[in-house]
Amino acid sequence: MDNKEKYDLLADGETGLPSTMGIIPSDTNFKFDTNQIEKSLASSKDFKLNAFTKEEDNDFAILTFSAEIEYLDEVYNMDLYVCETNNIDLANYGFGNQIDEKSLDIAQKQEYYLETSMYFGEDPLTAFHLQLKIMNAIVPDASLAIDFMSYRLLSAQWLGMTAKSPTPPSPDYLYTLHCIYNDEENGTRRYWFHTHGLHRCGTVELEMLNITQGAEQMHTLINMTVKKFLTNAAREKERFVIGYDGMGINLCWLRWEEALKDFPQLVLGGKGDRESEEGDNVHAEPSGILFAVEDGNMVSPEIYASTLAENPIYYITTEETNRMSDLAKERFSMFKQVFEKESPKPESKSFLKNILGSKKEKENEQKWTFLVKLGLDVDNPDEGASEKEHLWFDTLSISNNQIEGKLLNQPYWISNLNEGDVKTYPIELLTDWIIYSPDSTYTTDSIYELGLL
Repeated sequence: MDNKEKYDLLADGETGLPSTMGIIPSDTNFKFDTNQIEKSLASSKDFKLNAFTKEEDNDFAILTFSAEIEYLDEVYNMDLYVCETNNIDLANYGFGNQIDEKSLDIAQKQEYYLETSMYFGEDPLTAFHLQLKIMNAIVPDASLAIDFMSYRLLSAQWLGMTAKSPTPPSPDYLYTLHCIYNDEENGTRRYWFHTHGLHRCGTVELEMLNITQGAEQMHTLINMTVKKFLTNAAREKERFVIGYDGMGINLCWLRWEEALKDFPQLVLGGKGDRESEEGDNVHAEPSGILFAVEDGNMVSPEIYASTLAENPIYYITTEETNRMSDLAKERFSMFKQVFEKESPKPESKSFLKNILGSKKEKENEQKWTFLVKLGLDVDNPDEGASEKEHLWFDTLSISNNQIEGKLLNQPYWISNLNEGDVKTYPIELLTDWIIYSPDSTYTTDSIYELGLL
């Protein structure tokens, strides 16, 4: 199948790529066999096993199975393979989240791992969540998970936490965003951003080429564009609005084969980076290069760099907002537990100590910061971009299902609220949270790192 046919399939929301992931046990005595795998699937309360079949042996695996699984009123067909672990070079994969050295060492010593392969349905994140649940059901005590589509290793602790949750993880786990750059003699740095993992979700991969300004803003912009494509992918050359920076942030995409005609021949991400003698270069697969659309012209998205650095609003689907809110509330008890332990406490100091206190000591003092995002009603829902504006607050106190916080950014569509205001709101308005420690950052997806499970 050539790329033209693949683009046509993706335009219809179809894909020829299954999602392939693996899981490695932590117990060296763990044995994969037909009865163990079938029993694990059949006894799960998260999904229903409709059929299970042992397939003929092949060169790829020592055991092969197929399963029909029903989940949230949709039926999925999965292939399962028990394979030798020495066929995997873990050094070829990045880290999707924090993994300790002990888990990596245990994984490399295991003789076998389980590989799972399935096609996603209409909702990629739901299907991805199911795949995690299936792997966790078969190997509940894992050392490591591998996502072969995004080229990332995933923490077994994260996998266990996520598989047991009724709420899917962040869509960030569906793909990875690679950033490659060249430094030129004149000091200019040129970036090539591109994703891996979106093909299994029924959309093209996304890219930005020849970026020299606002790399951080472009990184965020392409990530937010991916979120839109996962629920409602734009067609080629179709203009879409991804956010608001005082005016609409308008983008479109063009397949790389056409887009490269307007770039320098030796641009990073050009034809030379998409060719291989074996013909298996993953960067030659269907991919869309993003452009800004201004006055009907397709130009570099760099034109948004300066305004995107000034508190823009990105449009997020209602489904994603609800998912984030559900997960934030589900794990808010852990946020509260850490807040009560680590949040700065007011100190009573003597007058003399206040005078003689070391200014250097205050400057070197490191503290934890606890932020919550709350969805607040806008003044004129019919005129604004949505009925809610989601704003970040620095948490000051938590009590009686109420959060007191200091607003960190200026609202666009709420006139009686200003940056710096201290307000108290019910936890029902919570849509996200984040914790900054002196040496790390913890979100709803990474809170497991604090050992609170």
